[in-house]
Amino acid sequence: MTQPQIIVERDVEATMRDGKVLRANIYRPDVPERLSVLLQRTPYGKDGSDVSFCMLSAARGYAVVVQDTRGRWASEGTHFPFRDEFDDGYDTVEWAGGQPWANGKVGMWGGSYVGYTQWAAAATQPPSLVAIFPEVTFTDVYEDCFVPGGALALGVLVSWGLGSGVSMAIQRMPVPLEQKGALNEELADALDAMAKGGIFRTLPLTQMPLLSREDITGRPFVEIMSHREHDEFWARMNIRPRLSEIGVPAYHLGGWYDIFAKATLSDYADMRQHAASDRARRGQKVIMGPWLHGPLTGLVGEVDFGVRAADMFVLSYELRWRWFDYWLKGIENGILDEPPVRIFVMGRNVWRNESEWPLARTVYAPCYLHSLGQANSLRGDGILSFEKPAVEPQDRYTYDPKNPVPTRGGGLCCWSAAIPAGAYDQRKVEERQDVLVYTSEPLEEDLEITGPVQVVLYAATNAVDTDFAAKLVDVSVCGYARNVCAGIVRARYRLGTQKPHLLTPGEIVEYTIDLGASSNVFLAGHRLRLEISSSNFPHYDRNPNTGRVPSSEEELVAAAQTIHHDAEHPSHLVLPIIPV
Repeated sequence: MTQPQIIVERDVEATMRDGKVLRANIYRPDVPERLSVLLQRTPYGKDGSDVSFCMLSAARGYAVVVQDTRGRWASEGTHFPFRDEFDDGYDTVEWAGGQPWANGKVGMWGGSYVGYTQWAAAATQPPSLVAIFPEVTFTDVYEDCFVPGGALALGVLVSWGLGSGVSMAIQRMPVPLEQKGALNEELADALDAMAKGGIFRTLPLTQMPLLSREDITGRPFVEIMSHREHDEFWARMNIRPRLSEIGVPAYHLGGWYDIFAKATLSDYADMRQHAASDRARRGQKVIMGPWLHGPLTGLVGEVDFGVRAADMFVLSYELRWRWFDYWLKGIENGILDEPPVRIFVMGRNVWRNESEWPLARTVYAPCYLHSLGQANSLRGDGILSFEKPAVEPQDRYTYDPKNPVPTRGGGLCCWSAAIPAGAYDQRKVEERQDVLVYTSEPLEEDLEITGPVQVVLYAATNAVDTDFAAKLVDVSVCGYARNVCAGIVRARYRLGTQKPHLLTPGEIVEYTIDLGASSNVFLAGHRLRLEISSSNFPHYDRNPNTGRVPSSEEELVAAAQTIHHDAEHPSHLVLPIIPV
């Protein structure tokens, strides 16, 4: 059978409700019948999108539309991240569905910010939108992206802002080539400095090179720095409270070492339970691999999870096509008959299907911190066990923001030269005296944890504000200490991120540290390990311990931290254990 020719149209104009023109590339087969549409709205350049997927999808009978979002590349307007994706998303979906070659059915796909553009469009309920395929993405810009646990996700903000926001803004500036060349040189210097780590130490943060210049980037960085609480600025961009209004099926794709692992699973669970229609609730699926924010391969940081983990690198096209063939073309391919949850279980390195998230058979078990008062570093006496504590001395360390605990792997984005993501040996971090290390005895049998992980910590400090960070680690028989998941809480936001509440120095306070979610089997002979510290830099900004707003602060003061783990203050790790 002869394949139809593929028509490629570039810079096709769509006029938004305010008169601004956004431009798209279109790929479609030269056939007389009207086609279902696959739409992607991207700030990263429509010409650099996955052209092979676009062409192959067109060969399968889809019209594919890839649009530059407002103020980016070929599209008019001013780019302000996230703000305009709602109205523009609605208008573009309806424009695409109403083209002469379209049959009125539109599906959307893509990852990260491009996943957010799907959720933003879906939240406005355009009639032509039938299904979406959000990958490694989020719906709450504040909590998922920039201020998790109340701490600024500095690594994400700076690396994404410089690598995407500033670079694009410079290209669009109406200035002479000589001036543009000088700005590009300044950007190259900033990226080099970021790769060496120095740029993250800029104080105050409001003076961050290039990002703080409103003549280049407008006001996004300045606005983020001035809205440290979860206020109306963030609420306008927050889709999560609107998930119950969304009535489209969604196939969620995420990774255990992706910065948005928790968001992917939260959005799936919320949609599965609260979506606006029974069709949408039944039409939710999720797949979680051991992946980074990208690419989808078995090599994750310095750990290789095997060839099975790389399957999606080959099958992601096919998975998308099956999803859209079912919803847009009505092809009964059995995709909805398959279990809704598919997870990669690390440690055993196998895929497994499940019926729900979190798993109904989960047993949430407390695993307690113990020591003789010297849990500092890998060589200390910290113990992790399921036995409750009785009378025990406290552990103490000094958190000095001038010498923060360095980030080593984890769920990170977006510049691997500066902040490499994934699984890494943590022993170098655990050599530090300002890291408390609690390690279990070798396990007698395999122990699977699959689900959300938390730490309940009883701590005191001599500061009026500080941070507490935690990390769950899988220690192999040879001693290799692989990070599994991690989190942080800023003390001033321990009661919620809408309003700060400073501490009373010396008072023992209960903190809950959300470590996100994972699926990992700690194999027999391995040990569980929990790290407690007060920094994870530059993943998160440094708390100056002064009580003043960190982004505008230049003074850094050391804080004396005390961790309690006795009968009255049983600090513990909450493990989602899956029974054998």
